[in-house]
Amino acid sequence: MNFKVALIALGLAGALVGTVQAADESISKKITLTAQINDGLFVSKPDGSTWYGTEELTANNYTQTSFSKTLPVRVWSTADDFNVTLAQPLKMSNGTYEMANAVVSLSEQALTFGSPLTVEQTVAGVGGYDQIHDLVINVDAPTKSATGPSTNGSYSGDLVMLFEPTPVAP
Repeated sequence: MNFKVALIALGLAGALVGTVQAADESISKKITLTAQINDGLFVSKPDGSTWYGTEELTANNYTQTSFSKTLPVRVWSTADDFNVTLAQPLKMSNGTYEMANAVVSLSEQALTFGSPLTVEQTVAGVGGYDQIHDLVINVDAPTKSATGPSTNGSYSGDLVMLFEPTPVAP
């Protein structure tokens, strides 16, 4: 009889461990949330609440030798100007080839890597200036090398810009 009791106890202990183990297989989900308040400058899409994710450049004609995209950018600022800098050179690659002659401009002024560009705001808004500027991206397709693979494929890269309020003179 002691053997039966020991066997039942062992069976119950196994079921208990199985239950604890099953309860330990929970799923943890994480979402990182951020918010930024800046009383001197706000940059967004024209709707005033979002920013761009992934955008596709379009071929300028059927030869597909150059590609471009124009994106409207809304800038609200307390000052009548702001600075924007190309924080890293625009490089679009497919792993073998790279798009050439990348030119990025804002309000028809070319951005160069590391050099801040001061952009004038001329449209008055609530509490400051509120204006939409055209961000224009132009790149040339790579040239196929004589012995290299085809230039066909998907090219990608990151456009990283830094928008800053202009310093206030003392």
